[in-house]
Amino acid sequence: MGNELALVFFSSLIDLGCGLFIALCVNEWLNINDKIKFKGSVVALVILALGGFSSVLHLGHPERIFGALGHPTSGIFLESSGIGITAIVILVYIYMLKQKTSKQTLKAITLVGAIVAAILAFAVGDSYVMSARPAWDTLTLPFVYLASAGLMGALAYAALLVEPSDELVIKMKRIVKFFIVIQAAAIMIYLIALGSADYPDTSRSVGIVLVGALAPMFWVGIVFVGLIAPMCLVSFKAQDVKTAMMGAPFAVGLICALAGALAYRVLMFNLGTPVWQFF
Repeated sequence: MGNELALVFFSSLIDLGCGLFIALCVNEWLNINDKIKFKGSVVALVILALGGFSSVLHLGHPERIFGALGHPTSGIFLESSGIGITAIVILVYIYMLKQKTSKQTLKAITLVGAIVAAILAFAVGDSYVMSARPAWDTLTLPFVYLASAGLMGALAYAALLVEPSDELVIKMKRIVKFFIVIQAAAIMIYLIALGSADYPDTSRSVGIVLVGALAPMFWVGIVFVGLIAPMCLVSFKAQDVKTAMMGAPFAVGLICALAGALAYRVLMFNLGTPVWQFF
C-alpha cells in the first residue's frame, strides 16, 4: 500500500484517541470514576500524538509538513488543526485536574472537548469522501469512522478502569456491545452504499468484498476479529474474573477492535479505485 499504510494508522489512532477522550468527558459529567481521569487523559494525548506522527509519515517528504500547514484550505492543515485543538483541550483538562479546579469548570471544558473530539473523528473519515472515487463518494464513510471511535473509546475506557465495581463492569459491557452493533450497522450501510455507487466496477464492488479477493480481509479481519471477538470477550460474567484482571477482556477486545479498524481502512483503500476514464 505504500504511504497509504501510514494513513491507515493515522485515522485509526485518531479515532481511538478521540473516542477515549469522549468517554472521559462522559465520565466527568456523570462523575463515574475519579482514578481514571488523569491516566486516561495522558493516554488519549499520547495516542493522538502518535496519530499525528503517522499522518506526517505518509508524506513523500515529511520535512515539508510545515509547508503544507501554510495552506489553510488543505486537508492536512484542517486535520492538523483538529488534532492540535483537541490536544490543547486535553492539556487544559489535565492542568485543571492537577489544580483541583471546580467540578463545574471541569464539566465546561469536557463539554467543549467532547464536541471537538467528535468533530475530529467524523472529519477524519469525511476527508476521504470524494466524487472521483465512487467507493468513497458516500457520507457513510465518516459515520463508520465515528462508530469506530465510539467502540474503541469505550473499550479503552473500560480497560483503564482501576478496581471497578461489578455494576460498572456490567454497564460497560452493555455499552461496548451497543457500539459493536452500531459499528456493524454502519459497515453494513456502507456496503449498501457501495453496491449502489455510480460507475460500477469489479475492483470496487460488493462482490469483491464478500466473496472475492477482499473477502478474507472482510470476514476474518473486520467481522470476526473486529466485531465477533470483542463481543465474545465482553460477554464474560463479572464474578468469574478477579478484580485485578477485570480490565483484561476489555484490553484484548480493544486490540481486536483496533485490528478490525485497521482492516476496514485497508479494505477502503483497496476499493478506492478512481474513475480513470474521466481524466
